[in-house]
Amino acid sequence: MRMLRACLTAGLVLGLGACASTRVVDSEVSSFVGSVAPTTPASYRFDRLPSQQSADAKVQSAQESLEAWASAALADVGLTQSDAAPQYLAQISAKVEQVARKPAGAPFAPFAPFRMGGFWGVQPAPLGFSMNLAMEPPWSRYRVQIVLRESGSGRVVFESESQHTGPWSDTANILPAVLRAALSDFPNPAPRGTTVRVEVGPQGLMNRP
Repeated sequence: MRMLRACLTAGLVLGLGACASTRVVDSEVSSFVGSVAPTTPASYRFDRLPSQQSADAKVQSAQESLEAWASAALADVGLTQSDAAPQYLAQISAKVEQVARKPAGAPFAPFAPFRMGGFWGVQPAPLGFSMNLAMEPPWSRYRVQIVLRESGSGRVVFESESQHTGPWSDTANILPAVLRAALSDFPNPAPRGTTVRVEVGPQGLMNRP
């Protein structure tokens, strides 16, 4: 138990240290262009899905924060927000969820200890028995999707999905990095999925991918 407490304490210290230093957020990105490729510089306005138009204050606040982070990422690739006469409509969605992890020990132990009288021994373990049942702390999975459509025709010109899974739960720092990664190859996406790394410091994003 003392060793377990020491390990947990060390992990907590390392985690707090990571939040105060530079981190690298690696995201898996898949991007696509439509029959008509996007151009840059260009203007856009946000176009919310029905599920994003809820009157619930929490939903509204979350969407406004997401669009603020997306606005910065879009500006980095030459897109300017303009509600008056936009060239494109931008739909931004995100999902953050916890990911359960496997037990910290071996997934299966072939033998289990037993006690008879004053003696200890081993016997074949029941299916699924693990010598260490302590679960590792859950991680967070961040997913974002960006879709750009022509404002006139509604045709999709660009679509990108980006996903990061890691130990950090500070959404206000991680989501902007995942959004930045989603636009890393705009307006000419790579022919296949790629891994994009974005640095996040104590003050937020540090570099452009």
